[in-house]
Amino acid sequence: MIANYIRCIKSNIKCDGYAPPKIKLFEPTSTSSISSTSLAPLINQPPDNLQLQSYLTTYPHSQELALNPTFGTEEEYRSFQFFLEKTADLISIYSQPYLWTVLLPQATWHQPAIKHSIIALANLHQSLTTTGTISIQANHSFISHYNNAIRALLTDKPPVDVVLTSCVIFWALENFNGSGQAAVDHMKAAIKILGEWKAKGRPNDPAHDLITTYIEPTIKDGIKLVSVDRAQELEHLITALSLSPQDMRILRYKCPAFDTLDVATAYLSHCMQKILHLLYAPHSAEVVESIHDIEARLCKWMNLFQKLTATGVVYHRRMLVVHNVVAHTLLDRLKKQAAVPIEEVHPTRCRFTYVVLEIEDMLKHNALATAAHWASRPLSNIFIPPVFLVATCALKLENRRRAIHQLRLLNLAEGLWNTELAAKIAEAMLDIVDQFSIPAQEVEMRHMDFGIGQDGSTLHMRWEPDSEQFQNVAFSREIDLGAMPQADLQNLPEVIKHFGYRFTWP
Repeated sequence: MIANYIRCIKSNIKCDGYAPPKIKLFEPTSTSSISSTSLAPLINQPPDNLQLQSYLTTYPHSQELALNPTFGTEEEYRSFQFFLEKTADLISIYSQPYLWTVLLPQATWHQPAIKHSIIALANLHQSLTTTGTISIQANHSFISHYNNAIRALLTDKPPVDVVLTSCVIFWALENFNGSGQAAVDHMKAAIKILGEWKAKGRPNDPAHDLITTYIEPTIKDGIKLVSVDRAQELEHLITALSLSPQDMRILRYKCPAFDTLDVATAYLSHCMQKILHLLYAPHSAEVVESIHDIEARLCKWMNLFQKLTATGVVYHRRMLVVHNVVAHTLLDRLKKQAAVPIEEVHPTRCRFTYVVLEIEDMLKHNALATAAHWASRPLSNIFIPPVFLVATCALKLENRRRAIHQLRLLNLAEGLWNTELAAKIAEAMLDIVDQFSIPAQEVEMRHMDFGIGQDGSTLHMRWEPDSEQFQNVAFSREIDLGAMPQADLQNLPEVIKHFGYRFTWP
């Protein structure tokens, strides 16, 4: 069966007729007595859960993690670096940051199965986000390392935490590869192993904290992304997980499938419009219900998008993921506004950083990424909104400044405005931060008021802070609109308040 599975991978065939390799290792009974090295003693974990948030602010960025030639071949070195700089940060948007950016990179030095599966995942990610020779080579390397990871699991027979971790990485890998059934099968194995491990009650197991604090939550994150049809396959197993009512709602949420990037774009655009509408709507029980609904739709969007990961223009796919990340960011703001509980995003590995880095990378490698290809898309204002959001709302001033610089490099017009105007607005907001020596979160889009001058040549901008500390502080600025089209200028303030997204509401 493993040989058949690998042949499918090599032929780029979706293996729907049978499950992924049924490795005997993926059975709790075969791991319970194994004495191979567990991950837990090898990993520097946070002192305790109460201090986790403060501890995470101190861990190094992936680029600072030590690498040396003993790690493996030059190709493995480069792939591991790609995982640290790109893949881990992307998955961390939707899953447990500490597991993907710290624990797994550390584990690659001690567990061959994890090393090869991580490299396979990085290579697959690279093959889907690049073009030409680099993409082809990365895809070939992905196949080789996936095979090596399976071989390592069969021969090493590692302990239960390593097996669970391998299941999780294989789940991510198959999602990247658009193989939904294979991804679910790996989740099934993980949930089954976890359930039997928990049933045995092993509080003194060295891997106990690692499994309960990081691996189990990652499994819970993963199952929320599966389609409703495949979620039904997990129903008899999920009692092993402590799922909240919202988790169950997301798991069972049914959305219409989409088969093209344009349909995926329209679906995401509709979600974004709902979020933008609710950001300025009065608080009510209906708003809270809508928030839960949108969260489910965004989770299912990511699942539905998986089968399109090798479809269409690569930069279209990458920008759609960027906008999905932005939608989650705005949804979190909406949750705070409506007092809906939220899991805080890690401050140094935040979505804003991801957006800036991803767009920088696209522009660096393809100067035509901003071409008229986007003009007819439902998210036609495709580049300015996410960058402008970072430039005006990021907590880290470095991210705001980089986004402003990026706006100027883009040098394009979208809809009613252009990147130069967006950059001037963001710069004015930074001036407030500098002038009054206040935290960046005190100067966000929700604190700003905009209007068009009577002559139609200037944009009036005024800061209206929430904090009583600044009630008597005045800041206003006029920005020359230059050659901006006059026809729809009265709608420009609304465009700015919605970060440049095309906004309509019935």
